[in-house]
Amino acid sequence: VIRLALLFLLFFIANCDEKSIIVGSSKTSIYDSGGLLMPVQAAFDVNFYELNLKVDPERKWIGGSLGMICTATKPLDVIVLQLDTLMKISRISGLEESELKWKHIDGLVIIYPDKPVKVNNRFFAKIEYSGHPLEVKEPKRFSWSDGFYWAKTEAGLPWVGNISVLNGADIWWPCKDHPSDEPDSMAINIRVDNKLKVAANGKLRGITHHNDNTNTYRWFVSTPINNYSVTMNIAPYIQIDTTFYSVSGESFPFSFWAIPEHYKAARNQFPHFVENMKFLEQLLGPYPFRIDKYGSAETYYLGMENQSIIAYGSTFELNEWGFDNLHFHELTHEWFANLVTARDWRHWWVHEGITSYIVSLYAEYLSGGKEETYLAYMAKTMSRVKNEKPIVLANEEVTTREGYISDVYSKGASVMHTLRHLIGKEKMYELLRTIAYPTEKKRNAMDGSQTRFITTDDVMSIASDIHGKSLGWFFDAYLLYSDIPSVVIKELENKIILRWE
Repeated sequence: VIRLALLFLLFFIANCDEKSIIVGSSKTSIYDSGGLLMPVQAAFDVNFYELNLKVDPERKWIGGSLGMICTATKPLDVIVLQLDTLMKISRISGLEESELKWKHIDGLVIIYPDKPVKVNNRFFAKIEYSGHPLEVKEPKRFSWSDGFYWAKTEAGLPWVGNISVLNGADIWWPCKDHPSDEPDSMAINIRVDNKLKVAANGKLRGITHHNDNTNTYRWFVSTPINNYSVTMNIAPYIQIDTTFYSVSGESFPFSFWAIPEHYKAARNQFPHFVENMKFLEQLLGPYPFRIDKYGSAETYYLGMENQSIIAYGSTFELNEWGFDNLHFHELTHEWFANLVTARDWRHWWVHEGITSYIVSLYAEYLSGGKEETYLAYMAKTMSRVKNEKPIVLANEEVTTREGYISDVYSKGASVMHTLRHLIGKEKMYELLRTIAYPTEKKRNAMDGSQTRFITTDDVMSIASDIHGKSLGWFFDAYLLYSDIPSVVIKELENKIILRWE
């Protein structure tokens, strides 16, 4: 017994030491996403992922492989990815199926190349794995929680979706789990029972029919994509299609995947979705992912800005302002989250705050441009501000759970509203367009070069240029502090001194 205990202790110490050397600290959580980028992960850029999965809803099981191509920016002795320990790796191979040595420790996948990878050289790995991914227990309709939703339609058929924005995409596929790196493109191949269909990111390249009554849906994303935005929606979907003619001059497929029970309601709501796109293209510039498609899929959970296939989990009804808030909000994220993406989670307000602000502009537009409608909508938004902590935290390495607070929506939108009163309505529109597309070249691009990372400083710089004066004081006051700024008035004989605090 003593001998076994000593062996276990030595094994535990060896693994902890190895993990500490690679990560820099043994204090990490499997369900932390983002945060401090490990030096070993900063030493390579991901070029391409290929995800091949079979999904069994009855067993709540997925299995298959993830292929990755990356380029070394520094010499590499090991490659480190992340994958939840609920997933079990069976094999990792390199080029020509050569088996590679590997370890799976506390959510880290440590891969040992046959020889060190030199700077600018590429490395390929194929990770074969399977398991029962993190599940949302007893999921409720229109709820929102990280994990897999193994739901059923009213007819009793599988209805599968997942959210991974907080815990990271590594809860279901191996990846470099950090917002600062995205693949240039990605293949997503999902095999399901032939009674079901798969709606995923990108463009459908084909469907492979197998002899065991299953089909593989082969999707391909032509541009960079956030890890958390990668998704698959599985159900007995009915597809609603049209062709959208963009302000750029191109056309692209515009589709909605509805479950059969809600097809009629979806069909009736579909024209409103098209109108949402028309408004946003006029305001911000062309839809960024015209090379693939625009799609939305009905989900059991509330919603998510999954690139080119947003999740829609609502009731197909218009709100008091005359539009479907969920669809409009998630569609706006195609510009502010997927086209321009926060480099670190401390800048989450750029996604949610600007998107929430643009919703108020749509309410104003539908009212015929009445400012009182805009102000009424913004009053509701501002009433939700809590001011419990700054929406941009001081530390630069922020995890999703540290950065995600409700004020990134409400206060972020309120900051934009206040800025509109400072710089004027027309300059606010110019600011939104310029954040999305800073150059005509990016506005016209479809090859992925239109996408980019963004920070709060970038937004501040663009706003200052448009305003003609530095706005550092404005962004500092409203984003870096939770206290409401105040103006101190001091009277001195024949003059008044105003001081901002």
